[in-house]
Formats: sequence, C-alpha cells, structure tokens
Amino acid sequence: MNVSLNGYFLRHPITGSGQYLIHLVREIRNLMCDHDLELVSVGSFYQGLGRPGKLLWEGLGWPSVARRSHADVLHSPYLSTTMAAENHVMTVHDLIGFVLPDYARTPWMRAYNALARLAATRATLLLADSEFTAGDINRVLGISRDRIRVVPLGVNPRLAPQPQEVVEQFRAQYGLTESFVLYLGSGDKRKGLDVLLKSWFIMPSHRRPLLVLAGHIPCTGSDLFPDYRKLADGLGLQDSVRFLGPVAEAVKPTLISAADAFLFPSFYEGFGLEPLEAMACGTPVICSSRTSMPEVVGDAAILTDPNQPHEWADRVLSLLQDAQMSKRLVKSGLTRSAEFTWEKTARLTMLAYSEVL
Repeated sequence: MNVSLNGYFLRHPITGSGQYLIHLVREIRNLMCDHDLELVSVGSFYQGLGRPGKLLWEGLGWPSVARRSHADVLHSPYLSTTMAAENHVMTVHDLIGFVLPDYARTPWMRAYNALARLAATRATLLLADSEFTAGDINRVLGISRDRIRVVPLGVNPRLAPQPQEVVEQFRAQYGLTESFVLYLGSGDKRKGLDVLLKSWFIMPSHRRPLLVLAGHIPCTGSDLFPDYRKLADGLGLQDSVRFLGPVAEAVKPTLISAADAFLFPSFYEGFGLEPLEAMACGTPVICSSRTSMPEVVGDAAILTDPNQPHEWADRVLSLLQDAQMSKRLVKSGLTRSAEFTWEKTARLTMLAYSEVL
C-alpha cells in the first residue's frame, strides 16, 4: 500500500490538526512495515499565495504529487477542499464552521466551507474523531453513516503524573505556591471561559481558589475572542484569576499535575482531548456535558452544564473539599485516558485505508 498524506498542517504544529498529523504519521510509520507513507509538505509557491494558495494546494498541488508517486490512497487529515476522484480518505475533526455561524462570518470562510462540504460528499471514506462528530457529519453534511468511520484521538504518552519534587519546583518557578485549579486551551468564545469567570464571581471571596487560565487566549475583545481580562477585572477577580499565557508542550505535564482540578467548560467539541490529557496527568476533571464530552470522558469526570455558572461554582468547591471524590476521579481518569492511544488511532486509520482499496 502506498499512501499519500497531505502535510499542510506541518506548518502549524501546535494546532490540534498539527498535533494530530504529527502523532498519526509517527505511529503509522511504526506500523507500516510493508507499506509506504509519503507525507507531502506544502510547497513554498503555494505558501506565498496565502489563502488562495491553500485552495490551490488542496485542489491541484498535493493531488498532483500523489498521482506522480502512484499513491493507492490519498488522506486529507482535516476537512479540506480536495476532491480526489477515488480512494480518498478525509478526517473530519469537527464541523464548527457549519454549526456555529459566528465561526464562518467572512465570505472567504463561507466559500471555503461550501467547497469543503462538496469535497466531503465526494470522499470515499470519512474519519470522525467521535460518534458525536459522525452524527454531525450525517446530519449537517447529509453523508450516509456507512461512509463514516469513528477513529478517536490518542493521548501523548509524555502526559503522565509528575514527581512531587518536580511539581514543587515548577510551582516556585511560576509563583504558583498556593492551591489552584486550571484551564488549559484556546480562548475562543465556545470554550466558555466567561462561565468560569462568572462562577468565580459567584463564589464567596474567602473560598475562591486561584483560577489559572493557560494557553493562547488573545483577549482581543472581538466577537470570537472576548476580552476575558477585562471581564475578570470588572468582576473584581484580579486576585483570584491568573492568565499564564501559552505553555510549551514540555511544560504541560508538570502544569497539569500541579493543579488540584482541571476545568473544561466548552460548549462545542468534536472530540475534546484536553480533559483526557488532564486525566493522564492524574488531575481530577470537571468538564462540559455538551457535544462529544460525555462520550469521551465517560464516568471519569464530573459533567456540568456550560450554561450554569452556579453549577460550576458548586462543583468546583465541592470537589476541592472532598478528598475521596478527588481520589476516585484521579483513579478513574488514569484508567479512562489509557484507553486512548495514538497507536490505536493509527491502526484504525490503516484499517480505513485498506477499506477503500
């Protein structure tokens, strides 16, 4: 089997699609002893054209390279506009731009989504990160369920509970000497960070733990990226909320291990890897009860309505006061996260390749 994989997101390695591509390729190459996997990086010519260059790469550039290499299978590892005639596998991580109108407000995004919808309907087989996303593909794009395979994502094996001395050194380095709870992720509005801030405002001031918000959280004040710093200041939470900024992959295991709880109030996720990553580090999780979250975390997390700040306040305070509950969640979380490996993702992906031949 000769597989050609679109490597566009090698240019964006810290994004979700970039991480998916990197881990998937590594594991497939470990498994494909008798087969070839060609990861095709986007050429400088296409990069220089900006957005039109992305369209040209997906429509002409990469398919041409794949044909010249006599690829048996073409794999688009994200929802793209590639309209290969046959043996085309496409991964769909989510349909945010289709179900959340604010995420496709520009003419460019609407045009791209229209082409991507057509490309998805023409793909031989679609890979969905979750049963929830498979249902979205069927419902929103009108694609038959028998053309969709669910292939869950994996947890990086580097994410594991860290030694106490490493955690204490990290706390001292970052000035996190007191107990804290953590959100780690992006800062667009579907992530529900306003709900967390409102729940902190609701808590009695003498009982509030430190809330650490880490990751790329721009706070530009736009419709998609609210100014959470301004909201926190307006609610009088300056002493209770800390914005840590982007965190290097090497630091993530220690940061998560140092937290007393991990919070994830997202309104929409195609999979939602972050809670599993926290579980793998031995940190109890409270997360949204919406979209794919219940499917992913099972009974290893406390599920909470992302529309209810009072509920979040109660759940956080209850968890921090209940050592037995915390221990139970740590144990069940470690077990749950161990079920999701990139090797499993790669094996299921290779099975899909064999189906289209």
